[in-house]
Amino acid sequence: MKRAIALTLMLTIILACLPAGSLAAKQMEDGVPVWNEETVRQYALDYIEGKSMSRLWGYYDLQIRRYMPMETYEALLTDLEWMTGAFVELGSYRCFEEPENQLKTHVLHLIMEKQDLDLYFTHKDKEDDWEIMAIEFVPAEKEALSDGSDMLVGGEVTAEPDYEETDVTVGQAPYALEGVLTMPKEASEESPVPVCVFVHDFGAYDHDLTMGQTTFFKDLADALGEMGVASLRYDSRAYAYPDAQAETVYDEAIEDALAACQLLKDNPLVDQERIVLVGLGFGGMIAPRIVSQSEGSFKAMIILGSTPKTLIEWYRDTQPEAYAALSEETQETVEKMIKKVSNVSEEEARALTLFGRNGYYFWEDLHYNAVDLIKELKVPTYIGQGRRDPIVSEDEGRIAYADAIGDNMTFMSFKAFRGLNHILMNDLTVNENGLPEYAVATHIDTQAGRTLAQWVLNLFMTEEE
Repeated sequence: MKRAIALTLMLTIILACLPAGSLAAKQMEDGVPVWNEETVRQYALDYIEGKSMSRLWGYYDLQIRRYMPMETYEALLTDLEWMTGAFVELGSYRCFEEPENQLKTHVLHLIMEKQDLDLYFTHKDKEDDWEIMAIEFVPAEKEALSDGSDMLVGGEVTAEPDYEETDVTVGQAPYALEGVLTMPKEASEESPVPVCVFVHDFGAYDHDLTMGQTTFFKDLADALGEMGVASLRYDSRAYAYPDAQAETVYDEAIEDALAACQLLKDNPLVDQERIVLVGLGFGGMIAPRIVSQSEGSFKAMIILGSTPKTLIEWYRDTQPEAYAALSEETQETVEKMIKKVSNVSEEEARALTLFGRNGYYFWEDLHYNAVDLIKELKVPTYIGQGRRDPIVSEDEGRIAYADAIGDNMTFMSFKAFRGLNHILMNDLTVNENGLPEYAVATHIDTQAGRTLAQWVLNLFMTEEE
């Protein structure tokens, strides 16, 4: 901590000794923000995430940039995280002015894993000049985590959100599904917005993904909508038609995801170059297959709380008692099928009953390898996971994907959300079997929601944009 503080104080002293720059805001990048609570919070989030660092550095006074090269600016972030632990979320805010020096300072609390910090953000306070003069990180007392409902600025969610929700129907008879389209109010035919399609986890769930006291898909739609990203969520087929037994994964979920995508392709408010698939758990496992069968309509995918395992491997590993109850001959057939699907014929697979399903369901799925599809598709892919996920461990999830895909895939992004569970929330309660109960009425983590939205917004954008 001493080393990080020393670096920060040294930077502050250097900046304080510099003469005030004479360049006005017009000499900074176009679109420089007017600094207030919201824009300072956004700046802090972008800096912590390492987003568009050259743009953030460019907001500084020219004289300061001469004494603080880009390398020093970036190194401060690395040093701070090394000493304080990972960033958790933004906390309280206050500000004060120095009229005699024409300066204004914003103090933003950063909740960190080990040691909280106060960010002192000082800028010129002139009518035509808002250049940053200094940032300083000061150790601070610990603040309590929010419930995730504050979004960017803190406090209660506004009564009038920046988005509208419309009931829609996904697919058609005999399996039409009720859904909700969340559309930012800023969307227009002249300025269409990116959109995400949500695909459910294992099980029968409504369009909000209601589990206990949580509604992850509703929360995620709200978080994206506040940031200017549309979304489409709908009931799972297993929820809407509980008596329908899906023969294949296509019948269970893929067909509906493709129908949702088609619905968006007919919407002029949607940016057709930024239609993104978001899959949780099971939805993440089959996301590459959905994208591959969308004929190029899905341009990117987000995989959350998932694993590169095949479905039969997942069932075998997570239901050991059910697997042990199979005959020795059936177990041998399953292992042969996992090792190489051609070792078992379609007829042999159909003769099996595995985990309450016909064996053909798993046999057919084995013809699609998620990692191979990701490498083949080469679409922007974001793999995220809560580090306290009680369903999928990091070793079986995010790390397994990274190891299998390799380090040289520039279209890949990986993110571990510290302290969060399977659905990116702070509730870590589990039952006697170690599975989440979702008995606490909480919401998606603020920073997690913003991080996902920012990734979508940055898709295919140039640095200038």
